[in-house]
Amino acid sequence: MNPIQLFIISTLLLVLGAIVTWILGNRRELTSKLSTVFFALSSIGVLSVVFTVFSSGTAQLNAPLIEVPGIDSGLLLRIDLLSALFLGIIALVSFMVALYAVRYMNLKIFADLSLRAFFPVLMIFFASVMYVVVVVDMFFFFIFWEIMTLASYFLVIFNKRDKDTLRAGFKYFLITHIATALMFIAVIIIYLQGGSFSFDALEQAMQSMSVSNPGLLHLALLFLFLAFATKAGILPMGDWLPDAYSSAPIPASSAFAGSMTKLGVYGVIRIFVDILPVSDFSQTWGIIIALMGTISIFVGTLTALVQEETKRLLSFHVIGQMGYIFLGVGMGVYFLNVQPVLAIVALSAGVFHLINNVCYKSCLFFNAGSVVWKTGTTNFNLVGGLHRVLPMTAVIAVIASLSISGVPPLSGFSSKWLIYQSSIRAAITNPLILGFGIIALFISIVTLASFVKFTSTLFYGKYADNNTKAKRKEVPLTMMIPQIVMALLSIIFGIVPILPLKYVHKSIASLLEADFFPPMQSIYGTDSLGGLMTNYGEGVFAVWNPLLLTLVGLFCILIAYAFYRSGSAPRRADTTWYCGEEHSDEEVRYRAHSFYLPFKKMFRIRIGKYEREGVYPSIGYPKITFGNNLFKRITDIDKWFYDPLVNRFMALMKRFSATHSGVPHLYLLWLIIGTVLAVVVLFLLAGHSGHL
Repeated sequence: MNPIQLFIISTLLLVLGAIVTWILGNRRELTSKLSTVFFALSSIGVLSVVFTVFSSGTAQLNAPLIEVPGIDSGLLLRIDLLSALFLGIIALVSFMVALYAVRYMNLKIFADLSLRAFFPVLMIFFASVMYVVVVVDMFFFFIFWEIMTLASYFLVIFNKRDKDTLRAGFKYFLITHIATALMFIAVIIIYLQGGSFSFDALEQAMQSMSVSNPGLLHLALLFLFLAFATKAGILPMGDWLPDAYSSAPIPASSAFAGSMTKLGVYGVIRIFVDILPVSDFSQTWGIIIALMGTISIFVGTLTALVQEETKRLLSFHVIGQMGYIFLGVGMGVYFLNVQPVLAIVALSAGVFHLINNVCYKSCLFFNAGSVVWKTGTTNFNLVGGLHRVLPMTAVIAVIASLSISGVPPLSGFSSKWLIYQSSIRAAITNPLILGFGIIALFISIVTLASFVKFTSTLFYGKYADNNTKAKRKEVPLTMMIPQIVMALLSIIFGIVPILPLKYVHKSIASLLEADFFPPMQSIYGTDSLGGLMTNYGEGVFAVWNPLLLTLVGLFCILIAYAFYRSGSAPRRADTTWYCGEEHSDEEVRYRAHSFYLPFKKMFRIRIGKYEREGVYPSIGYPKITFGNNLFKRITDIDKWFYDPLVNRFMALMKRFSATHSGVPHLYLLWLIIGTVLAVVVLFLLAGHSGHL
């Protein structure tokens, strides 16, 4: 069996699982367990494909599975090294999410919600995500992208009883479909120049447009970038993300953070590195990508600092961490036409940080889910000291928090270190990029402050459990295993960064000619456990040895522990003394709201009398008096435009919700109608341009 056949079978298992779990949806326990079995079988198959491709090379079908006559489009599958890398990530995340959801989705808060609206949709979601990274035709890329978006929308609005959830779903649906429309327009622009939707034809069309019509090519690239940046959560296009992530169940949020937003990065790399010919266009768009990434780092992370709800804090950190990835990828795209050795290091740094982000970010969402499991809340101010009842979860949360904060020797530091080194070296060619790196370094400290708040508020300090009288007992094993796996990967990838980095380097290098990038050994100097160094062709630029640092750190800890034991100092536990005053622990507990008040006052939006915590760009209209309030009525867009639009859309959604009946035939009918309409539009456009 060749890799393509195994991949198709593995994804069909998810489709079959969706059908089976829908049929058995009323039996909650059985549905949850069966979904894990289907996810496990699918993940094993996909991981086998990944290992085969990395050992034997690209796998591709000889002919399309489906051909669309008249528009030169076909469902052709190709699994190259970049596709294999992302497939490996998706397979791991899908199984971890499914395993975690087995018990989590049986919480009482979901008792009156049908699991038919969760597990079958989750399987369709992951199947479509996998096909997005293996198709080599933009027409079918668009179809699977849209299936992924619709499936994720239904996961966001899983709890349809909550109006805030429905509004978050509306925002997500509206913003992402505007982005998808931009992608479709961009592809049509390029298609009309080349007459085919295949990636190879798009590359030739871009090459021709760069000479004959550069302005039109810039417009198409702008639309593509906006589409992928929106899905990745890059600001300002990622405004949907905090609301959608907060509204979805924790397993769905983990799935989005571990796979869906990462497809935005995949799209950027596929377009700007693989398809777009290396030219001055690369430099222009490299700077734009890096700039937007830096803005997201700054705004997303500073806004996360002021959050008092776990999922919103983690959601804003998704925006910030995706900014780091876009900064690395943007630097890499910029230097493709200037200095390939720096380009490959920066691109590898961005993708390496993506892998690390999948590990610690999914782990943190799982941590938040464990808190919900134990206390029933995600509000920082209602809980504290939970290490008493969730000791293992507390330890794992600290590991993941230190990793996302870039604390050595964990994985987050290794990838950030490469991003910083690339920005420092880039200063010789473009000082602006050094400024991006300085901002990223500063915000890494803010990230650490944010997760000091996360861990100390949830797991340490005075005990509070939201009046649930929680007992000392860890979450179920199926919820603990995903946390342990992701935490271990954060440790391993930090201590031995060359292990994932060699696959990342190989994937990126395969996108261009064989001799375009220098070999890995000439850049990093080693493929052993001895550490990591960078050589940009002028000798060793920087050295990082996490294994040695870890051993030294452990030795110092042992010495400190030996001194502690040798002193035989007595220990005693006592109540806190409040200077003679009688106060309950609840009265004096240091809540999340009190963290970093001076810092939060410094970083806030001020426009006239309007003031708002954080720097997130959500600004209301200042109060203006003009005549008999005519100007105020004119500028009150919410009253005469937005509110009526939302109310009418909500009414429409209530009618549309009838289509979400759980009947597979009805879903299939919607997909067929959408596909037919898209084909009709393409025929009309192609006929108008003379290609038919």
